[in-house]
Amino acid sequence: MKRTKSSDDFATARSSYGPFTIALVIAAGISSGSTFMGMPGLAYSMGAPSLWYPLLYPIATVIGMLFVAKAIKKYGDQFGTRTIPEFIGERFNSDFLRIVLTIISALLIFYVVSQFVAAATMFQTMMGVNYELGLLLTAVVLAVYVFMGGSHSDVMTDAIQGLLMLVTAIVVVICFVGSVGVDGGFTDMIAKISEENPTGGFDRLFLPGDITYGAFWMVALLFIAHLPFAVLPHLGNKFMAVKSGQNLKKLIMYCTIFATILPLMSLGGMLGVAVVGSDADIVPDQIIPVLFSEIFPPVVAAFFAIAVLSAVMSTSDGLIVSLTQLLANDLYRKTIVPRLNISKERAERNELLISRYSTFVVIVVAVIMAWTPPEFLSVFMWIGIGGIVSATGGPLVVGALWKRATKPAAVASLIAGTVTYWTVYLPFGFNYSNPFGAAGIGVLVGMAVMYIVTVATTKSQAQDQRSQTA
Repeated sequence: MKRTKSSDDFATARSSYGPFTIALVIAAGISSGSTFMGMPGLAYSMGAPSLWYPLLYPIATVIGMLFVAKAIKKYGDQFGTRTIPEFIGERFNSDFLRIVLTIISALLIFYVVSQFVAAATMFQTMMGVNYELGLLLTAVVLAVYVFMGGSHSDVMTDAIQGLLMLVTAIVVVICFVGSVGVDGGFTDMIAKISEENPTGGFDRLFLPGDITYGAFWMVALLFIAHLPFAVLPHLGNKFMAVKSGQNLKKLIMYCTIFATILPLMSLGGMLGVAVVGSDADIVPDQIIPVLFSEIFPPVVAAFFAIAVLSAVMSTSDGLIVSLTQLLANDLYRKTIVPRLNISKERAERNELLISRYSTFVVIVVAVIMAWTPPEFLSVFMWIGIGGIVSATGGPLVVGALWKRATKPAAVASLIAGTVTYWTVYLPFGFNYSNPFGAAGIGVLVGMAVMYIVTVATTKSQAQDQRSQTA
């Protein structure tokens, strides 16, 4: 709170931290409650074919990061941009793009809800706390420290939480390799997994008929959907917090290492099949806390429960800060203030107040939506993420790589990607109930439209210039 003197401090913690710290923060933000509970839950329920998800998404995310990190940092330092919608608006000199992306980014609330559900489930499973009480405890803790310090609170807590998460993921890998809790050795564990779940053993690459892991092309769409993942509002703004653009190479190197280790938590779901059994009377997302309770003494299990809660908190706080900035920065500062006669000092004061108090609005909405938990966190949170990455894939990934990219192309790409995603996903469209696949198709269409319209508009401009010259 002492470091948060202005609305820019609250929104970005601009140029305040080294690459190692921000890499921990980004990796922790990528690896949410979905990574530490949802993906192990999928592995426990579906078996080895679901491991495509934790194997591929870190690679796709880091590749996307390579495309856009430099541009986001450069624009942030040069023009003072604070959010991804603002960055795209400045990049293409378009209020329309900024405002529409601000509205679309509100879909992050689905992501927040999934984190709240994960935290409440941890309280319920590990500590015997009522689900609703666990939800309220999560909300209160987040509300207090995000209200106080904004992005500085986000970064400082997430770095510590990221370290705890790394330790936990490494321990899970060691337990899996050592077949801890299973009678016999590693080979016996693999055999037991195949026995418990014949369609999900390590001899299976795909699940025929499954909408996500049924074939290679479906898995490829999952990969493509994650290419713009690193520029979700709660992650993209972290590039602005690193001290210098010269630190970006180190940042990406550290991110690659951390983001590859953390999703190995999914192996805990496979170990859970052998230790707990496939017919245990639990919700799949509960397998990690149940496994910890089975193989560790209570004190050790409690420590690792804290690490899982860290995964939830480290993503939730960044998401909440990003959602507050949709109101404070993208709507108030960039849209309302220029149209009203408000002094710079008053606008700055109002923006910081909006940033802080809208924290409570976001959290209350998330608690209401999380009161009845969804079945699979990993799938639920992608309802919102899919809409965002489909809209931003073209303007962000192609626009950051290609200086020729034009404003008409960015507008067309945003519309095409968004319409494609919802048409493919929603029941009144194609009713393709796999949000990863729908998002992958949306991203592909958005990027293709970005390229085609850019080529068409630049050719048209060149022809007009030649005609005027003649």
